[in-house]
Amino acid sequence: MPTGGQPGALGGALVTALAGQAAVVLAFAVLGALAYAVVQRRRAADPSGPALPTESGARRFLRVALGSLWVLDGLLQAQPAMPSGFLPTMVDPAMAGQPSWLTQLVAPLVRAWSHHPVGADAVTVWVQVGLGVLVLAGGSGRFARTALWASLGWSVVVWVAGEGLGGLLVPGASWLTGVPGAAVFYAVASGLLLAPWSWWSGRRPAASLARWAVGVTMLLGAVLQALPWEGAWSASDGLSAIFRDASTTPQPALLRRPLSALALVSAAHPVAVGSVLLVVLAVVGAGLVSGRAAWLFVPSGLAVLLATWWFGQDFGVLGGTGTDPNSAVPLAAMLVAAWPGWAEATHTEPERAPVAPRRRVLGGAAWGAGVAAVLVVPAVLALGLFGPADAQAAVADDGGVRQLDGRAAPDFTLTDQNGARLTLSKLRGNLVLLTFLDPVCSDNCPLIANQLAAAVRAAGARAEHVQVVAVDANPVFHGVPDVQTFTREHGLSAMPSWHFVTGSLAQLTPVLRSYGITVSLQSVGMEAHSQVVYFVDAAGREVSSMDDSAQPDLTTGYVDLMTRAIETRAP
Repeated sequence: MPTGGQPGALGGALVTALAGQAAVVLAFAVLGALAYAVVQRRRAADPSGPALPTESGARRFLRVALGSLWVLDGLLQAQPAMPSGFLPTMVDPAMAGQPSWLTQLVAPLVRAWSHHPVGADAVTVWVQVGLGVLVLAGGSGRFARTALWASLGWSVVVWVAGEGLGGLLVPGASWLTGVPGAAVFYAVASGLLLAPWSWWSGRRPAASLARWAVGVTMLLGAVLQALPWEGAWSASDGLSAIFRDASTTPQPALLRRPLSALALVSAAHPVAVGSVLLVVLAVVGAGLVSGRAAWLFVPSGLAVLLATWWFGQDFGVLGGTGTDPNSAVPLAAMLVAAWPGWAEATHTEPERAPVAPRRRVLGGAAWGAGVAAVLVVPAVLALGLFGPADAQAAVADDGGVRQLDGRAAPDFTLTDQNGARLTLSKLRGNLVLLTFLDPVCSDNCPLIANQLAAAVRAAGARAEHVQVVAVDANPVFHGVPDVQTFTREHGLSAMPSWHFVTGSLAQLTPVLRSYGITVSLQSVGMEAHSQVVYFVDAAGREVSSMDDSAQPDLTTGYVDLMTRAIETRAP
């Protein structure tokens, strides 16, 4: 029997979509380069203009770090597993146990993603890559500040919808797992870069704020570690579980062995390990907040963050489903920007320095590409995100249509809803859509039956060579009146290619077994069974199959998927 959906089932569709959209981004990059070159040439010809500000090294470092992180996050979002895997592996765990107001707030975005996984993922890819490019392009003008405001705003969206407020509102919150969420620190870094450039020179209040933010976060981690209801002191579900879960992520043995060892040690001595973590976070965090002995506490903070990134967060990106390197990296970037040894920078240059032609071209290209990635491409894609589910939604839900080895479909002879004998092999020359339904089912089975009927109608002329055969999968209700009632009540009587066949248990049991259909009886008349559609070609071979979860909001997607399969396989 076919298995569930494959994590990378939409990887090819995502690559194809991104490639086409990249052409638009490149076109805007060319236009931006041309426009920017003209503007800069005019500015360079005006010697009376104001002097340009000079960016300090600390600010430049933080800006480059933030831009690079956004680009990295966008590329991680482009992994093949993301369209179908982002909701079950990232969003669903983040929303588990959250208050209802938060899940309701996120629900429209989750629905849009589940209905259009490739389009939604592409929007996320381009927004994050575009933000990274715009932040990396730098500058001190209105456009640069707008890019930073956009970075701050998108960080909030990611924090709420993707990270569930960083896990602050659910049990088990821990410094080691990245609470309160990486996106918070993207927002903080964006805010620091929005401060006047003069804040990065002299007494460097922006750098002090960056150091203070890291220190407060460490103190929050110490508080979370101390709270008994967070479960950090448990031998089985506390720190040991964090290390144990990290060690199960696919990674080289060199990285996995220390995690396994820490899991064993923290399971045997949870109080000792937890106490060490609490003291380290409290002391280093307090030192960073105080601002004294920065030469000691800034390097110490970086060491704590490096250890956290490895042992607690497992580098954040391993396993193929990570969407960011987790909170330790942006925190470390802010702490480096707060390093007391950065050289001072003058605020302005005495003269307007000429801009090299190559720099003009690259700067314009970056702004053109960034604007296209953040605004143009997502705006076009967003037009379709809130419509009916597409075929890719069905692929993400249950894996889509899978190719089979082409074995001969097991033959059978049963009785249809009209009392006529039907033999599967007698339908050769047609494409047969073979499924298994319960005639007294009132939810999934009628939905699947009507999806099949809608797909046949949508196939147009190709439907002349399509037959739909549903086999009775209920061991209690398997008489002709049962399948006849189902056919009539669900509007299938006028469909000449519809055959709901049944027979005695002695006849049905080997048919179900030969197609791998499992059945389990419930306390009422309905029963649970495998929900699969086989595509049997004109030569009587099983060429493909698909599972159908029968979710009402994905009906359009499943019909579209079935229709495409009919159009490509019908004789």
